[in-house]
Amino acid sequence: MKRAPSENDGRWALVTAPEAVARRWQEPAWQPVYRYLEEIEGWLQQEQMELTAVAAPTQFEGLRAEWMLQRWQGLGLAARLDGAGNVVAERPGSEPEAPWLAVTAHLDTAFAPGTAVRPERRGGRIWAPGISDNGAGLAALLALARTLQEWKIATRFPLLLVANVGEEGEGDLKGMRHLFSAESGWAERIGWTVVLDGPGTDQITTAALPSRRLRLVLEGPGGHSWSDLGRASAVHAALRVGAALLAQVQPQAQVQGCNVGWMQGGSAVNAIAAEAQLKLDLRARDRAGLEQLSQAVRRAVAAGVEQENGAALSGTATARVEVIGERPGGELEAEAPLLQLVRSVDRALGLEAEEQRASTDANIPLSQGREALRLGAGGQGGGVHTLQEWFDPQGRTVALQRVLLLVLALTQAEAPGAGRGRPRRGR
Repeated sequence: MKRAPSENDGRWALVTAPEAVARRWQEPAWQPVYRYLEEIEGWLQQEQMELTAVAAPTQFEGLRAEWMLQRWQGLGLAARLDGAGNVVAERPGSEPEAPWLAVTAHLDTAFAPGTAVRPERRGGRIWAPGISDNGAGLAALLALARTLQEWKIATRFPLLLVANVGEEGEGDLKGMRHLFSAESGWAERIGWTVVLDGPGTDQITTAALPSRRLRLVLEGPGGHSWSDLGRASAVHAALRVGAALLAQVQPQAQVQGCNVGWMQGGSAVNAIAAEAQLKLDLRARDRAGLEQLSQAVRRAVAAGVEQENGAALSGTATARVEVIGERPGGELEAEAPLLQLVRSVDRALGLEAEEQRASTDANIPLSQGREALRLGAGGQGGGVHTLQEWFDPQGRTVALQRVLLLVLALTQAEAPGAGRGRPRRGR
């Protein structure tokens, strides 16, 4: 893998030193570019609403991917769909052998196929499922692409823009797994990864939270609720398993948690259920904690099935546990040049952010020992993963300037030429 330049690389240190970042922020030549991000806010809100209206449930991101592809190609980017369904756009630098900077945002939402998505403005906010997660991140990616293209900003190091699939739910980070696999051709080329996910500027995700997703399948003989009264029921067994699990596992903030996110079973109100399923999301700070949660699940399954069979007058319930997703953990070192550069950018812009541990697309590169982190895309949001999700764009510009300044430093961008004229407004 082409590793990022180290702090001992004189040229790299010269470009990314705090005083160099502050100087780039203050340089007169860059001021129109930074202001441009504010000028296109109206356009950006319309784009965010339009892209959010293109439904993109996990594993069904194709229409939104095509939407992003057309937008990027319209800006003059060499964009295409890769083998996983990610939209990737390349901006080569003047040093082709240099490591690439990857800036990503996930396409998918946490909502089931068929969920109505009609963004609307109310009280200064935009309301729609997915408008913040990850409409905000994708909008920031669009703003970055448009600014770089319309101001014709040249860079020494190359830049890869990625709108990726499979971040939510059972996507199991499909898009990022592909991007950092040998199959994609990018694994040996990417030096840094910046993930844009959700709103805000007050948190930097530098540690990857491990998680495991399980499907519990309970089965029984089925039957009639009266003529087969007392026969072992898959739904009854599932309820007993759930109760046993919740009695064992207590949520501990920032340490561990178990969520029963989905239940299904039975066929009719007067039928003894032949099958039931539960889907669980297990999360813990480290792999050891995750294993402890998994053991608790297995104990609960054994106890619940035993209770149901012990109470049944006839028949037998059985259960099996299936792993349907596993997100690896990892952590960015406190002295990592990428993190120090973000801190320098934040100081220049007067921002303050705390480091956090979370489960994001950055899990994959962090688990491979790469320099990666997640940033918010500005504004404010709420109701994430609910039908009442909202986004408030107020104050977004500084977050976009933060992303742009970080990209300019990482790619060693050349100042925009004098006398070229201003980019056009609007779309």
